[in-house]
Amino acid sequence: MFDMAKVGKNIMQLRKRQGITQMGLADRLGISYQAVSNWERGETMPDISKLPQIADIFSVSIDEILDEGKGTQLLKNMLDHTTKDYLQHNEVSLEEISEIAPLLRAEQVDEVVENVKDKFEISDFMSIAPFVSEETIDKIAMQFFYKEGFNALVTMAPFISEEMMDECAKRTFDKEGFNALVTMAPFISEETMDECAKRTFDKEGFNALVTMVPFISEETIDECAKITFEKEGLNALVTMARFISEETIDECAKRAFEKEGAKALVSIAPFVSEEVMDECARKAFLL
Repeated sequence: MFDMAKVGKNIMQLRKRQGITQMGLADRLGISYQAVSNWERGETMPDISKLPQIADIFSVSIDEILDEGKGTQLLKNMLDHTTKDYLQHNEVSLEEISEIAPLLRAEQVDEVVENVKDKFEISDFMSIAPFVSEETIDKIAMQFFYKEGFNALVTMAPFISEEMMDECAKRTFDKEGFNALVTMAPFISEETMDECAKRTFDKEGFNALVTMVPFISEETIDECAKITFEKEGLNALVTMARFISEETIDECAKRAFEKEGAKALVSIAPFVSEEVMDECARKAFLL
């Protein structure tokens, strides 16, 4: 990363050497004097588009402004619109790219990354991910998904679009099943998690959802609970009872009581509301 304090000091020294005020420099660059002041205090960096103008005003090279950081040569080629040629003939590290990335627009970072993305591991991209467009991140993610699988994307997950995450999740689910989504579940949409949960429920039953419950909607859990109750009875809900809404538990408990009496509630009692338990107790007493 460029040392903003050093860059700011260089600009200040060059400005003073030529007897130009902060306001004068700002006017010539078409910006506010506060922007120049922020540069010189090392709080911000000049936009890449301003560097050639600053160099021209002070009659110096961009190197003298940026203090020959690792990414300076790459930055100069970008300004000269010779990026592709430079990248074809020179090895560029992600350290160099990450150094200049804060100065660039997303599409400019994309141009560099597009030319070097096949040379690095997925973990290496974290240093530049905040500066790359979502579209490019998604392309890189899909590339590594095919090479290394869904869990390889975990370090990049916060930067990948929800659409891409869902697509990879569905493909992984089709091949490996619901539990293969555990690591990435926090980044998958609830809609997709519900879809996979319902398909898993249809094939493997209610208890197969237990490891993924925190990421499944209450509506889906309740829907599966009601179907399970109809097919297997109240006892089949015990393992998942703490994840089922009280409303659904109470509804199933009442129906079980009507059919089988108080004994049907024994296993599920800790999860039934006090109100329903009292109601069933009164009815049992009257009987």
